Amino acid sequence: MEAASAETATMVFVYGTLKRGFPNHPRLAAFDCPFAGAATTAAPASLVIGPYSVPFLLPAPTPSSGRLVSGELYSASPSALADLDLLEGTHLGVYERRRITVVVDGTSKEVEAEAYFANASYAEALWLRCGGEAAEIAEYTMEHAGRYVPPSGRSPGVSGLMDAVRAFLATAPPEN
Repeated sequence: MEAASAETATMVFVYGTLKRGFPNHPRLAAFDCPFAGAATTAAPASLVIGPYSVPFLLPAPTPSSGRLVSGELYSASPSALADLDLLEGTHLGVYERRRITVVVDGTSKEVEAEAYFANASYAEALWLRCGGEAAEIAEYTMEHAGRYVPPSGRSPGVSGLMDAVRAFLATAPPEN
């Protein structure tokens, strides 16, 4: 696969398992998406950890919720973007790709990028089930990734993660 050219490249903001050193980064590297820098969301967003220790980015559900979320920028060709959409299950309703503004770390430069958000059909329910504002994090860390279950370790089936999200949403949150 060719590296993205400046004319056709789409900047993609990743915030979880696709970051350098994290479990799914080799897949991102296989799509030949060059690293463009570390970045942080320009506006607060909600980042929560769902089933299998999978991170989910959500639009901040309330005016007081959300944090600036740390991640990385990559340049993706149209074919790499299609591969990422497949990886992120956009066709299954797991994630949806949305435009987001990020700030390149160490600068004041704002960049428009695409990011994978939890699908709107369940995003607010996931936020509530995870614990709302109390569960929001600013960064998916190696500690989170240490509990990550890769697709090979999950329930079988094409919609395994989506089935796990539905089951997670159907259960009561743990008592504190």
